[in-house]
Amino acid sequence: MKREIHEIYDYIMKIIILAYLSEFLKYIGYDGEIDEVLQTEVFTVNGSKKNLDFLCRLKDGTICHIEFQFPVAYGDDLGRFFNYNIIAEIQLGSTVNSIIFNFTESGRGLGKIKIGNSKNFCPRIFYLGDIDFEYELEIIHIKLGLRLLENIIKDEEKNIRLTYQEELHLLLMSLAPKYDDKSKLLKSVVGLLKNKNIFHEEKINIIQSLIQIEIDNFLNEDERKEFEGDIEMTSETEEIMMRAAREVRRKSEQQAIEDAEKRGWDEGREEGREEGRDEGKKEVAKNLKGLFSPEEISKITGLNLSTILLL
Repeated sequence: MKREIHEIYDYIMKIIILAYLSEFLKYIGYDGEIDEVLQTEVFTVNGSKKNLDFLCRLKDGTICHIEFQFPVAYGDDLGRFFNYNIIAEIQLGSTVNSIIFNFTESGRGLGKIKIGNSKNFCPRIFYLGDIDFEYELEIIHIKLGLRLLENIIKDEEKNIRLTYQEELHLLLMSLAPKYDDKSKLLKSVVGLLKNKNIFHEEKINIIQSLIQIEIDNFLNEDERKEFEGDIEMTSETEEIMMRAAREVRRKSEQQAIEDAEKRGWDEGREEGREEGRDEGKKEVAKNLKGLFSPEEISKITGLNLSTILLL
């Protein structure tokens, strides 16, 4: 899958986790209360930067590190995450526990790797694809219907509200690759959004914004037309969305540079490392054209403007 799609998934997941924090940890089966959200940029001993997906300190003093891996993590990914753990532990001076958020069903990818001759890296693994979201959606509709009926019978006006877990079901189900008809799932969510009172008041704006992002990125042009005007967008979630966008951009830029430098080294070994690095930087610049201005690309890659403009 193209890097751009990975960025969309990262972007959506960062918004969700920043909006729900400890409730998100509960959703993925991790018992811990978040005390502080930490900077995701860490530095190796030689000064190079690594960008993690999510890092936080829990109230018990331990560090929780979450990586979103689309569609699923394999051996190379786990090796990279293990290195992230070591870097974070050195930098933060505390035990780091990793959680890998995979989007597929269990049974795919790898759950552990061997480190050295005697140790294993066995992070906690969460598989989004193991959740039967169509069933969960049906249960939500039944629950709301029964509560509404109960209010009518008792002539009461009690609040009918979804749980945080149910809200997260609605936000995450379109991200599961096993569902081809994402339009059908999103129609159900948009239908529920017409009654804002069933959602937590402090979450409704972020939920609407996230569903609009999913509509814009997961559906084709004809499907998107069916949703025009259905969601009322506000500006109240701008800060959290911009923060997520900045983190995704930093990670994408760093990964693109690392990938390109590696390709430059492999392809240019006979001509020398420096030439290989230059070629890698040019490849990064090509990938970033159209996303950033030439001046921004120059800052990211270190190439001069004339080189960038001629690519």
